[in-house]
Amino acid sequence: MNILQINTLDNKGGAAKVAYSLKKEYAKRGIETSLFVARKYTDDSNVFYVKKPFRLGDRIRKKMSYLLANDLDLFKSNQILKTKEFKEADIIHCHNLHSNYFNLGTLEKMSRLKPVVWTFHDMWPITAHCAHTFDGKIKESGFFTCPSLDIYPPIAWHNEKYLTWRKKDIYEKSNFNIVVPSNWLKDKVSQSILKDKPIDLIYNGINTDIFKAYDKVAARKELGLPHDKKIVLFLAKGGDKNPWKGGEYVKPVVDAFASDDSVIFISLGGEPLKSDSKTKYVGYVSNPDLLAKYYSAADFLLYPSIADNCPLVVLEAQACGLPVVSFNTGGIPEIIEHNKTGFIGGYKNVDKLIEGVRYILNLGPEEYEYFRINSIKNIQDKFTLTTMVDSYIKLYENLIHQFRR
Repeated sequence: MNILQINTLDNKGGAAKVAYSLKKEYAKRGIETSLFVARKYTDDSNVFYVKKPFRLGDRIRKKMSYLLANDLDLFKSNQILKTKEFKEADIIHCHNLHSNYFNLGTLEKMSRLKPVVWTFHDMWPITAHCAHTFDGKIKESGFFTCPSLDIYPPIAWHNEKYLTWRKKDIYEKSNFNIVVPSNWLKDKVSQSILKDKPIDLIYNGINTDIFKAYDKVAARKELGLPHDKKIVLFLAKGGDKNPWKGGEYVKPVVDAFASDDSVIFISLGGEPLKSDSKTKYVGYVSNPDLLAKYYSAADFLLYPSIADNCPLVVLEAQACGLPVVSFNTGGIPEIIEHNKTGFIGGYKNVDKLIEGVRYILNLGPEEYEYFRINSIKNIQDKFTLTTMVDSYIKLYENLIHQFRR
């Protein structure tokens, strides 16, 4: 079997990590695999550019995409069809096709030549332009509404009518199998313009040989963290400045424990700032082994995300034995079992979030161990890299067989 994947990036961000971990695991199993991206961060020889980067030209195209309110038509990606990797591929696996690098019309052309799988890591395929609608409603057109022009990927003016028409036209002329990593997103797709396309649920999976529980005392010593405090970890790209990951909801939680000297917070993933007695700021951690030690050193993960599907952060934390406190957001309740592996509060309900933090902090040793063991077991039973890869390979084999008949 020969698999070609397409994504915005190769190894940064959730979708990229899924695509790249699939690629590495396929290679271990002796499966031919390649990955086409807009921006490359690894030195992997089997990762190729959709279009060779030209910094000034890329900036101009990105700006034009914004000003013309069109991220569907302005980019050249048909050249993929002429590559050796595409011609030799048995199946094409698409991930994120937004972010100013892919002409969606190429999807139609690919699907005539090869079986295509498209994994939805967000809601972009079923909206006019945005990756998340938050609580946006479905319209008669079959697309969910974006609450603002500024929601990523942003557009300068209301071009939604054309964007939804263009997507609809391409979808009607294309054959592809949808994969979603949560029942939450599966339900959204089943209401949308794509409700008649075949769809499979395959949860994201992580490498439990990397994300595993380390000894808490040893991890804290290695990381220079206090041994006599309860540690609350918050993790997101951009740290507590990331609005999608609920950065604005972290401060009221920290403020609620301002006078409690037994609790400290670690904000992991943003630009390092000047730490104070209550909060330690740590920059982006790219090394997964080091990240696993931060998870293991903490007492639980605070994850007040307001837009999410099947976040790897939550899976990684639980694999390291960390309970998670979160909002009832997207697919998160499918991977956190309330009062068993963590605490789920009402959507954007800060009082419930603080209640959840207090609840986990006040667990006795035996109760906490119950949460810790259940968290690890939850990942090992449902969300491993092996399980995810097995599911994708089975789907590929079925689609290749159907395509060749």
